[in-house]
Parts: sequence; C-alpha cells; structure tokens
Amino acid sequence: MGFFDLQDEVKEIMGTPGCSIEKSSAHSTAMAQSDNNCNSMELEIEAEAAALREIQNEIAEKMEMPTKMIPPTAEEQKEIDSRSVFIGNVDFGSSIEDIEEHFKGCGEIIRTTIPKDKFTKKQKNFAYIEFASAESIENALVMNGSLFRSRQIVVTAKRTNKPGMGAQRGGRGRGGFRGGRGGQQTVVVKYVYVNGSSPRGRGGFRGRFNPY
Repeated sequence: MGFFDLQDEVKEIMGTPGCSIEKSSAHSTAMAQSDNNCNSMELEIEAEAAALREIQNEIAEKMEMPTKMIPPTAEEQKEIDSRSVFIGNVDFGSSIEDIEEHFKGCGEIIRTTIPKDKFTKKQKNFAYIEFASAESIENALVMNGSLFRSRQIVVTAKRTNKPGMGAQRGGRGRGGFRGGRGGQQTVVVKYVYVNGSSPRGRGGFRGRFNPY
C-alpha cells in the first residue's frame, strides 16, 4: 500500500459519522464546563455586591440617626465654662468660620456656638467659644472692643448659669405676686374721704380726708 493510499484511508476514517459525533461531544463538554465556571463567578460577584450594599446601608442608617447628646454634669459644665468666652454684639450674618478666623490667634478652639431663636430659627447676635485651654481666655479677652464685621464686639469670660437664677419667686409676669392659697397676699388700703368729695381730675381734692 502506497503513501497516497494510506492518506485516502485516513480521510475516509475521519469522515465517518462516529468520528464527527466524538468531536462534537468533546466540544459540548468543554462549552458546558466554561458556562458553569462563568455562572459560578457571576454568583460570587452578586453575593459580594449584596454584602457591600448591606454594609453601605448600615453605614447610611448610622449617619442619619441623630445621636443623643448626654448633658454634662454640673462639675463638667463648670470646667467647660472656665475655658469659654462670651462674645456680644455679633453681626447677624456671621458664621462660625468667621468667628473662629477672628479668634484663631488666641488658642486652639474646641467648639464655637451661635445660639438661634427657638421660634424664628434665626441666629442671635452673640456667640460662645470653647477653647482647649483656660490660658486662652486671657488672649481672647484682649479682643474685647475689636472690630468684627464692622461691629465693635464685647468679649467676656463665660459665667456658669445656676439653676433658678433669673426666675421670680412666686411672681406672675410684671405684676409681681398676687397671692394665693396659703401664701402672701396683697393688702389693699381703701381711703375714706371725710367732709369732702373724692379727688377730681388734676386739681386734687377739697376738704380733708382720713385714711381710716
């Protein structure tokens, strides 16, 4: 058998239906394995993305939740006030950044506060600065009378407010105390006019009177 006869025989074998089926089966198996690998990778990516979204949502919820501030004790507040100053006659358009820029040479600033009106929500014309050290108070007091946004400001050491200060004991508005059950009562003295009529207008009264 010659070389060309062997070549023709190999071609006939490769061209048989069985050989074609084996080649097709091997190709299908390879494709199936590739698809399984791709699906597995996609599932892993989706799982990681879901875990990442969950972490991001938790962080967002923590950032949106208002933190409850625990008020300082009396001793803590006294210590904070010893490192703070009051600033009066502040321009209504001032910002915290403006105030801190004006006092930056006095020392390290921990907190600057501009109170707001609880009804109008507009800021008031005074502020407070809390310094890191009480030594900065002396430097800040030097700024008393300085010009800030074309206004002469007032700088004093912050005092600690005591509970009950400024309240009128037993009072009602401007009229003072009007009495009550078991309390002090206002005594009204009525004058009785004798041998004469009651006062008329600006001219006073005629005759004499006796207060009793």
